Amino acid sequence: MDSEHSAIWQCMAGETAEPARIILTASGGPFLHFTRKQLSEVTVEQALQHPSWHMGKKVTIDSSTLMNKGLEVIEAHWLFDMPYDRIDVLLHPQSFIHSMIELADGSIKAQLSYPDMHFPIQYALSYPERLVNPSLPKLEWTKCINLSFELPDYNLSPALKWL
Repeated sequence: MDSEHSAIWQCMAGETAEPARIILTASGGPFLHFTRKQLSEVTVEQALQHPSWHMGKKVTIDSSTLMNKGLEVIEAHWLFDMPYDRIDVLLHPQSFIHSMIELADGSIKAQLSYPDMHFPIQYALSYPERLVNPSLPKLEWTKCINLSFELPDYNLSPALKWL
């Protein structure tokens, strides 16, 4: 269960052809824009301070190095029968867009929600229904006004470099 794969699955709903490309998003973790020198000096405590997700320690550490994203690329390859060269990783620090698909005509479908694993878990458990859950935070558009994206630095994220 992962928000990125749930997002891809939701984006593919209703499509008759496979996507031209899968785009997995990553927040970039607590060390987004750190230099190699800065990365060599980080502590475990810093790595456990994820800016937008609340996860267990192992997943949080894997996220801080983008190791989790490398594993998610492998999972997307097998779950959606997609060649590796058609799976991209895009950094999206705000974490509102969980993943996207590009269709044959070049249009993009994205799944957006607050960065909280309760959304994909509830959807998986209630599928095909979408249940009302007042305890889940609603996405506030005023917080989404500035959505940014950038490519990961593959030299600083070796888990992505070999895919």
